[in-house]
Amino acid sequence: MKQMHYWVQASSSDFSGTLPQPRSGHTAVPIGKSKVVVFGGLLDKKFISDIAVYDIGTSDRTKYGFNQSVLEMGQMDKLVPAHEHFTLLLQLIVICSSLVGVLVAEDIWQWSELTSFGDLPSPRDFSAASAIGNQKIVMYGGWDGKKWLSDVYVLDTISLEWMELSVTGSLPPPRCGHTATMVEKRLLVYGGRGGGGPIMSDLWALKGLIEEENETPGWTQLKLPGQAPSPRCGHTVTSGGHYVMSFLNPSLI
Repeated sequence: MKQMHYWVQASSSDFSGTLPQPRSGHTAVPIGKSKVVVFGGLLDKKFISDIAVYDIGTSDRTKYGFNQSVLEMGQMDKLVPAHEHFTLLLQLIVICSSLVGVLVAEDIWQWSELTSFGDLPSPRDFSAASAIGNQKIVMYGGWDGKKWLSDVYVLDTISLEWMELSVTGSLPPPRCGHTATMVEKRLLVYGGRGGGGPIMSDLWALKGLIEEENETPGWTQLKLPGQAPSPRCGHTVTSGGHYVMSFLNPSLI
């Protein structure tokens, strides 16, 4: 029998604590086994930098404000406002413009600004990034205020060294507002807005990100059977097992 998938809308009455404000362009990432941390976003055309922590185990969503003792600001004032930022599981890593910050989610929540080096990527917006295992982050594309980008950078979260990846063969058209999702050994890039403004629906795979595989980094455009999603920008993509799910706010088309 075919497996059915369906949505269930949660009610605000299902949760205790203070609910976060509505927002877009934020980050939501699992921390440990029972918590989801929501950071930043856009509210009423203004960038915000608050944090909300939702405890799945107790169905308690608690708003952690920067003026409360549970969260120490550290160097956070240099990292906000943040919008279209990126995360890495286990800790919350924020890449905002050319700055990198980490939120250590333990008994004491504390922000720290990290000093990275190497091939530093140019400041950009609406790029996309994904974790490679537990130690590296790969970032692709974006908009630098003048042009759309199609470059690839890898950040080692232990040494904090950036490396621009040299990729052979055909490159995807430069874009922003796309998604980048690691699925097994490949980075899948889908959709976004390209030069001149068209919204795209192409799917690309980047190999050569796993050092142990000794593969030469290279892009391949994938053309898959079945009904492809409509062109989209500002969407999300999440992988789970053998499935990849995309979600889009129709107002962003």
